[in-house]
Amino acid sequence: MRYRTLGNSDLVCSVVGIGTWGLSGMGWEGSHRSSDEQSIATIREAVDAGITLIDTALTYGAGHAEELVGEATEDIRDRVVIATKCVADRLEDQGLIKDWRPDTLKAQLEKSLRRLRTDWIDLYQVHWPDPDPAHPLKDAFRQLARFVEEGSVRYIGVSNFDAALIAEASAYCPITSVQPGYSLLNRGCERELLPYCEAHNIGVLSYGSLGGGILTGKYTQRPEFKTVDGAADPRNAFYPYYSEEAWPYTSRLIEEMRAIADKNGCRVVDVAVSWVLAQQAMTVALVGCRTQEQARKNAAAGDYVLSEEDTVRLTKISDQVLEAIG
Repeated sequence: MRYRTLGNSDLVCSVVGIGTWGLSGMGWEGSHRSSDEQSIATIREAVDAGITLIDTALTYGAGHAEELVGEATEDIRDRVVIATKCVADRLEDQGLIKDWRPDTLKAQLEKSLRRLRTDWIDLYQVHWPDPDPAHPLKDAFRQLARFVEEGSVRYIGVSNFDAALIAEASAYCPITSVQPGYSLLNRGCERELLPYCEAHNIGVLSYGSLGGGILTGKYTQRPEFKTVDGAADPRNAFYPYYSEEAWPYTSRLIEEMRAIADKNGCRVVDVAVSWVLAQQAMTVALVGCRTQEQARKNAAAGDYVLSEEDTVRLTKISDQVLEAIG
């Protein structure tokens, strides 16, 4: 496993991090959802395999993912970098909310610390901007800065922010990292966000690094994800390249990845992760896993480095695919 320092912090993180949305038990994987015991074992296996960064969120499974992370890491807290997210939350009487008023942030932090079974959070990330114009950004980020001053949070990050909003937030609180969606099939953040992060020493953690599983190469035919237990599979909303119209182009990219993997004696997932980690300002590629075997394989991807020639080749093919998909 390779390790990198995250942005302007002293957090040394594995270049592959584990994402826990898929372990939360909410709208994911249908009948193949993991048991809590398996999820906890998977997290611990990832750590044993060299993964140090664990990314979760208040809203994943309405807090269940944080509970799993807390139970899995309570006795190995000094070995992991725990990153969770605030502002977005699921409340029984209100459903999904996005609220960054200071009192809400205080209550959310208390919940996360309790669920995570820890006295501090290494990276506290604003999951989404608060859309209510009556809730000033400056009040939210001043409160987040106070969490750092008090010691309950070490560093502040953001997720799903553009460069302009990060610049605005930075006036009130140092921003250590940003978490955008990024992969060979999702490269919108290259235009402004990644150059901004590189110029300002802000770390980047990519989510969707494997395109919801499509860039592992496990699908030889277009998969169709159905509604499970009344909830739509989130891949239908997050990953448009699974669509019938996009599949011919998506599959072309995957075939090229297979060719590179075969040539180099590695796996398609290694190629996907290595390409992400070779890009501008990138620090950590977040990947999901449901089993101990997947955790070990994902960790192994952190050791593989694509050649410059293969990186350029894949980028050109990705350009063509994304242009065709529109």
